[in-house]
Amino acid sequence: MTLTVTVLGGAAAWPNPGQGCSAYLVSSDETRVLLDCGPNTLLELRKHADFTTVSAIIVSHCHADHILDLIPYRYGLVYGPSELPRRIPVWLPPGGIERMMLFAQACGGQGEDAADFWSNVFDFHEYCETDVIEIDELRVSFSPTQHFIPCFALRVEAASGEGIGYSSDTGNIEPLIEGFRGVTTVIVEATLLSHDDTPLLERGHLTPEDAGELANRVGARTLVLTHLWCERPDHDVVTAATTQFSREVVVAKPGLIVRG
Repeated sequence: MTLTVTVLGGAAAWPNPGQGCSAYLVSSDETRVLLDCGPNTLLELRKHADFTTVSAIIVSHCHADHILDLIPYRYGLVYGPSELPRRIPVWLPPGGIERMMLFAQACGGQGEDAADFWSNVFDFHEYCETDVIEIDELRVSFSPTQHFIPCFALRVEAASGEGIGYSSDTGNIEPLIEGFRGVTTVIVEATLLSHDDTPLLERGHLTPEDAGELANRVGARTLVLTHLWCERPDHDVVTAATTQFSREVVVAKPGLIVRG
């Protein structure tokens, strides 16, 4: 069994030229789990998988750059020519269902009832930090992060023991260390050039140096740097991360495939 992650996005807050926001497809045998669904996810997802047969979608938090493409995803499932085999499970953080219903009220049209906007295609659930979700042969666990709204890092692990850690958005690596220990690949945001004088417990994002330290402390083989603006040269970001992590460092780009 081979666990892989395909980068679908990776821009921070708004899309870069040719690159959408946070979205990562984790695959193992016939199982495909989508981590986050930021703007332009479907543009890249459809190059790699049948979007109607994704096993599950897991949302780390409800900022727009991590969930907004659930709306066109829904329209593709409702009005597209392909038959939907079954409703796709969507796991949301606490309070996520209420947020999605607000989207339904804002976006519903053509005589659609907002209460039924999602229900024909998505099967919504909310997780909490102690949950372990089993999706076929994959197990997903959660670690709360330090961000501006409730947000969770994700660990996806195959039965073979291969594991991928996804930081989502966080300003502090400490809450992620135990949950990521032993994973092979970590996908870690590196949004900021520096923290300036912001106290540790008030931070909401990481630097490349923080990302490198996290990868080093959990014993990862590969660090994928993400949540980046194109105005920051890749070389600079990678160089900063390698001051703390001496193994493989790559920048998230659409179509990048990394083995777990």
